[in-house]
Amino acid sequence: MKRFLVIIWFLVQGLYQSYGQDPHFTQFYANPIYLNPAMAGIAGEHRIITNYRNQWPNIPGSYVTYCFSYDGHYDDLAGGIGFQLLYDKAGEGELSHYMWNFMYSYHLVVSRKFSIKAGIQAQLHQFSIDFSKLTWFDMIEPRKGFVRATSEPVPNGYFKTRLVNDFAAGIMGFTDKFYFGYAMHHIITPTLSFFNLNNEDGSFIPQKSTFHAGMMIPLEIGRDPKNFLSPNFLFMKQHNFWQINIGGYYIRDFYLLGVWYRQTSKNTDGVMAMIGLKKDPVKFSYSYDITTSTARIGSPGSHEVALIFTFKTYKKPPSIKYRKLICPTF
Repeated sequence: MKRFLVIIWFLVQGLYQSYGQDPHFTQFYANPIYLNPAMAGIAGEHRIITNYRNQWPNIPGSYVTYCFSYDGHYDDLAGGIGFQLLYDKAGEGELSHYMWNFMYSYHLVVSRKFSIKAGIQAQLHQFSIDFSKLTWFDMIEPRKGFVRATSEPVPNGYFKTRLVNDFAAGIMGFTDKFYFGYAMHHIITPTLSFFNLNNEDGSFIPQKSTFHAGMMIPLEIGRDPKNFLSPNFLFMKQHNFWQINIGGYYIRDFYLLGVWYRQTSKNTDGVMAMIGLKKDPVKFSYSYDITTSTARIGSPGSHEVALIFTFKTYKKPPSIKYRKLICPTF
């Protein structure tokens, strides 16, 4: 219980401030510990997950994100642990971002039907930028293009790297039919500036709040149904940006279909379609974002792929104190 209260304290510290935008995934339940650190170990089995997202591939130097994760439940720790490595590249190599996440989640069985998971996460960010590849306004000659030398204060060596520490926390409540959760990332709003280490220029990673909820509705009668309808909802806010995803999954035996609608703070952003296949111990899913905003002129959509491998390392099932979360990709 003490561990549970400590996690709640970290969560509350960031609850009342939400400010930019992290890399995001359409298949957010196919990258669960990125969505919410409380999900570490929540599937019971040990998992290895890889994710790939190519946002606006028609645009040169588009946003490409790779992610590798491991998580599992351990009775001796009364919860789960997880590790994650994310690499994100924006533009033609100008700005790259490595992120290492380490998390622990505590599992609390409240009643015969209801459980709570609370997690805390330590992060290390490595941001790198190649100033030699950047173009500036004063380099433009109206008739000839980018031919002038810039007067901007480009640092010596051109290539610059910045390491920053970070923290996140999350909580979930769930039964065998519904689930909901809240996560706060970048609790300490770490400094991001490549020039000013004291953050006097206001360059920092703003806090991000995420709320998600869903249900698993069986479409057949029996103790072990195979067909489900799963409506889901996601809300994220970071600085002045927010987005809402509304949609759901249809699950039948070994395949999964999903349709989503995404609304952002500025406009209707996209409609997403997803298909997934499952043959234990492997799950594979692909989604395509159909851009509905004015950005569709430059890029009509985005691609995303997830591959999940589950395996068991224990000789006996987890103790009766553990309750597995039933969720579309788990």
